Amino acid sequence: MDAQGVISDRSDAVVRFGVMPAAFYMVLFFALTWPALTRFTTHYFSDNSDGLQNIWNLWWIDRAVTELHQNPWRTTLLHYPYGTSLIGHTLNPFNGFVAIPFLRVLPLVVVHNGIVTFAFVAAGVTAFLLAYDLSRAWWPSLIAGGIFTFSSFHFAHAEGHLQLLSLEWIPLFVLLWLRTMSRPSAGLGAAAAAVLFLVLLCDFYYFFYCAIAALIILAAAARAPSRAPARKLMQALGAFLIVSAATSGVLAGSLLLSNARDPFSGSHVPAEFSLDVLSPFIYGAHWRFAEVTRPFWVRLRANAHESSVHLGFAVIALTMFVWLRRASLDKRAIDLFTGLLVVFLVLALGPTLQVGGREVIHQTGVMPYGWLQALLPFLKVSGVPVRMMVMVTLSVAVLSAFGFALLWQGSRRDRAAAITLGALVVVEYLPTPIPTVPIAPPGYVRALTALPGGDGVLDLVSSQEEALAYQTIHQKPLAFGYIARVPKSVADKDRELESLVRARRYDRLWPDYRLRYVVAGSDAARRLRGWPGVQTEWDDSAVAVFDVSHAERKSQP
Repeated sequence: MDAQGVISDRSDAVVRFGVMPAAFYMVLFFALTWPALTRFTTHYFSDNSDGLQNIWNLWWIDRAVTELHQNPWRTTLLHYPYGTSLIGHTLNPFNGFVAIPFLRVLPLVVVHNGIVTFAFVAAGVTAFLLAYDLSRAWWPSLIAGGIFTFSSFHFAHAEGHLQLLSLEWIPLFVLLWLRTMSRPSAGLGAAAAAVLFLVLLCDFYYFFYCAIAALIILAAAARAPSRAPARKLMQALGAFLIVSAATSGVLAGSLLLSNARDPFSGSHVPAEFSLDVLSPFIYGAHWRFAEVTRPFWVRLRANAHESSVHLGFAVIALTMFVWLRRASLDKRAIDLFTGLLVVFLVLALGPTLQVGGREVIHQTGVMPYGWLQALLPFLKVSGVPVRMMVMVTLSVAVLSAFGFALLWQGSRRDRAAAITLGALVVVEYLPTPIPTVPIAPPGYVRALTALPGGDGVLDLVSSQEEALAYQTIHQKPLAFGYIARVPKSVADKDRELESLVRARRYDRLWPDYRLRYVVAGSDAARRLRGWPGVQTEWDDSAVAVFDVSHAERKSQP
């Protein structure tokens, strides 16, 4: 074949395996989330809780890198003036780094929404590539990608967990790791390590799940006969370990070391965020017709954003069908992904067994997650076993590709069954519209923006999430700060400042903490209006902004 033919084949492959799936998932995403598209430039695709924290993440990484020229894993703009480490925070720096060039020409709201859209589209494409590499069936793999990216798990975290929304690198890592095992080379090993680092830059949970999956795949490969020379496999594993140590190892090691030196607070209780046995089978709170199943999911201990992990009866039926017919398919691949499904499903149950919102096994040492936590104490930093359902979802998506392919190759009745199951998947995966929120700064935020200097702000009015969003506008340091996990030393200093605020020692805010501006409402504002030396910078009678840098000591009533 001449060079022109090679270029033509590559172009066709790019279109068939890149452009077409990406376009398909993008159209579906905007259709399923309508009318979000009409608000793309005015509203954040987010809720007004943790979603605001992730908006702050994008802003902070851009500012840290482009303006302050500093390590983004530490900041003094929160928990001012002592600052805090962000190594245990859900910073998802991958998205922050991606946002930097786009923020030069686009507003933050557009960049954020573009990242959300990319996460859905890219997750579909990478899951499609994984399914196709195993099944060699194009349209069944296209459906598999849709099952993964439009799953209840994915849409549940679209509420505001941008770090968990960014699951697009998991299928690509699994694909590269499988190829490293079957056709080992140093290049593939290095590529798998690089993608694993992308997983880590999105979320520590996903990195840990990929590490477990890699060990399971490695164990399966060791048991199977291999045509590859042992020397090549050792080279591939060596390259993987070297690149991983230089990338993921540094960041993961920093997390473990930081927690050992200055333990994080803010971890979840595993028993409260475990998978209920019935959740994979009963439609959750993020299904379009969730009111039908409301009596079930309102009883679950995990909140609706964590417990909405139903797989759908069509996908479950396809998974069972493929398992029963595995002898006529790629038995090794089906056994592997069934094994991954079972391992992560069992671990997702957490340390106690829950059925219908009630614990039926209370002893934490009985369940496998309890064993894993005893073996790996650092798991106490996490505490959300139900999130392991992301790997279950990926596994059933891949197995579904085999199922659709087998049915389509069969009789007319088999094809009719494939069409019926496909239609059922659509109904079962219809999501509720994702939330969209405008950031319309109130008057006191605009007043802070206009005030001189970069001195600290004590905001006694905004919610902790709103305060983060408003900081992206006024850009002044904040006392306290809403981050996922706070180092103990920072939490101790926060308590000292909280005690001072409760005692209304506003005269000590500036000399002790360099907090110059106080945003206050109701009782605090009334007291500060008559405080000697305090200057009112803005006041609308309900909320006021005060400069306390010259506040005088006075006796407290």
